[in-house]
Amino acid sequence: MKSVAKILARVKRALNKTKKTVSARKKRIVAYIDKKPYKSFFIALGLLLILIVLSNILGVPKVDDKKGELPPKQVEIYAVGTAPKLTVQAQIEKSGVVHITSLTSGVVQSIGKGAGQKFSKGQILVRLSTNYQGGNASSLARQMAQIQYQNVVDTYDVNKEIIKKQKELAEKGDAQADDLRTITDKSISETQSLINLNSDILTTLDKNLSNLEATNVSGSNDGLILSTKQLKSQFLAANNSARQALRMSEFNSSADNPPAQISDVQKEISLKQLGLQEKMLDLSREVSKIQLQIARVSEGMMFPTAPFNGTVQKVFVKVGQQVNPGTELMVLSQTKDKDPAVATAYVSSDIAKKVSKLEPSKLHINSTASIDSFPSFVTQDAISGSLYGVYFTIPDEYVSEVVERGFIQVDLPIGYIDTGASVPFIPIDAIYQTKDQNYVFVAVDGKAGAKSIELGHVFGSFVEILSGLENGDKVITNRNVIAGDSVVTK
Repeated sequence: MKSVAKILARVKRALNKTKKTVSARKKRIVAYIDKKPYKSFFIALGLLLILIVLSNILGVPKVDDKKGELPPKQVEIYAVGTAPKLTVQAQIEKSGVVHITSLTSGVVQSIGKGAGQKFSKGQILVRLSTNYQGGNASSLARQMAQIQYQNVVDTYDVNKEIIKKQKELAEKGDAQADDLRTITDKSISETQSLINLNSDILTTLDKNLSNLEATNVSGSNDGLILSTKQLKSQFLAANNSARQALRMSEFNSSADNPPAQISDVQKEISLKQLGLQEKMLDLSREVSKIQLQIARVSEGMMFPTAPFNGTVQKVFVKVGQQVNPGTELMVLSQTKDKDPAVATAYVSSDIAKKVSKLEPSKLHINSTASIDSFPSFVTQDAISGSLYGVYFTIPDEYVSEVVERGFIQVDLPIGYIDTGASVPFIPIDAIYQTKDQNYVFVAVDGKAGAKSIELGHVFGSFVEILSGLENGDKVITNRNVIAGDSVVTK
């Protein structure tokens, strides 16, 4: 402890001595500066310059002759000659997801299936009524139409048989008229023979009457003459009647005269009227059947049924609620293996014409699943405004991963593989632009080199290269390289 105290005392004396010395020198320097300020300023400035020079000389680091090489940069490349890809949104359409809406006005009487319950095709989902008491005017109309149709069906065969008999009657009536004309035609010759005979008798009577009149002396033949004239008048009357009957027979028996024509026309009219009755009977049956079908359809609107096998996803109504046409009732989903899904990408006309059918498109189902797929169809006409549709079928195992009317990303290859043979496409992010030129970096022998290019049209995230690149060039898409950098592809 004594030695430490001695040391501290010595240090203290040394410090005091130093302070006195510094204080004395400080006073001399201050006095000198006050006495000669300009000289003191230049001396201080000179000392400062000397210190700066010495610090520069002493502060230069030693140069290492062995310069370390930088590691190559990992870059992504795009090979000229591959089809460029345009990223678009595709809308999902699932035919197995159906929104059931009311097609008529009514009151909900019962709900057949609730959310989460399975159903079969044709099963009634909701029952509607016309009023709150459960009355159903559509069912009553259907019953009335069914009774009317049943009556038409029951009497159809009887009416057909009556029409058939009436046709036969018309045919037989015409045949009877033909037979009567034939009979009349046969009696014409007989009537003519009678007329000829009567004419001969009248000729003989005329001769006898002439002889009697010539030999009538003093009225001896007056009685015979009178009786002869009476007999002649009888034969004349008979002959006139026979001739009249002959003329009537000839008139009626001829097919060219009105009686025969009237018979034919009556037959034709009767058959046509009966034909119309038969057609009206058939029409009445068909109309009655259609009316019954219409009534059934109207009744069916009161009982919405399932269009397929599936599960109820949501119910929007409750018992006793009044609904109108368009009111949403339920959302149904079809059984998974019966639920096809289609993704539709809407693109412009130019892109639709250039969608590659040789290189698959990439469908990004979700953040973890992507699939390669070829377009199932590309529309030839615009289907949404001026946009065309590119359709993709979603595989069954991914149907549950997408939602109705949702969207997924699709990478569409534009053009064809080896497009560098004509006009290549490269990602627009790989382009560098200055005031005078456009250029890209390409990987050549592990080094990044710049190439001047001429740009064309832009398609999504790709741009046409009109000149400057050759087929097989590896364009660097990273933007952290400069010319001469060592690069290696990822």
